Amino acid sequence: MKFRWLSKKAEQAAVTMAFARVMCRGLTVEEAVRETLANGRHCVHPEAVSDSTFARLCRAVAELQQKKGA
Repeated sequence: MKFRWLSKKAEQAAVTMAFARVMCRGLTVEEAVRETLANGRHCVHPEAVSDSTFARLCRAVAELQQKKGA
């Protein structure tokens, strides 16, 4: 099975939700990204996400953290 986003904006939505999980629930960036993908609202087959895509999502969440000053 191949990992894919459900829509064009799903990737940014996943980054935003992972950021919210980091801020509200105190999760690490990696935990937040995994949990966000696992809920199934943004992508199909989250277990098949490549290492490079996962790393890119983690970087995007970390950049958002720095941008928001958190």
